[in-house]
Amino acid sequence: MGKLALLIIVLGLGLALSANAALAAPTKAQFIRQGDALCRQVQRELVPLASRAQAAKSLPVSQQWAAAERLWADQIRIQARFTARLRAVGVPTGDSKARSIVLGLDRGLVLARRVRDAFARRSTTSLAAALPEYIRFTMSLNRRVAAYGFKVCGRS
Repeated sequence: MGKLALLIIVLGLGLALSANAALAAPTKAQFIRQGDALCRQVQRELVPLASRAQAAKSLPVSQQWAAAERLWADQIRIQARFTARLRAVGVPTGDSKARSIVLGLDRGLVLARRVRDAFARRSTTSLAAALPEYIRFTMSLNRRVAAYGFKVCGRS
């Protein structure tokens, strides 16, 4: 096969793949609808963690650190799974706000891992820095998510 023919085939495949990707991108309404469905699922998954957190309060202080670390680890697993699923939905073509929301989820995971690690190290100093940063970021991201139009995601 000649170089020109091979180049044309490669370019044609690239165009076809990019066209398919563009066709697969959800509309804003689809992105919100699918995202809210994922958030409902996450809310159900978090219920047992809330119960475990309540129960952990009655543990001896020496056991609370490990319990908190396990809770954060489980929350991070749920959060990472949600992020991957929302990323798989895709973002509406050219929608920088939607893209920013998805990127914000990655930042939230980084911050949550810092909190979990602070509990693992039993470091009150690290926790005093990591937890407020996580809370501030999460509250800000939730406001952006709600303002974007989600009905479930970003709301308590």
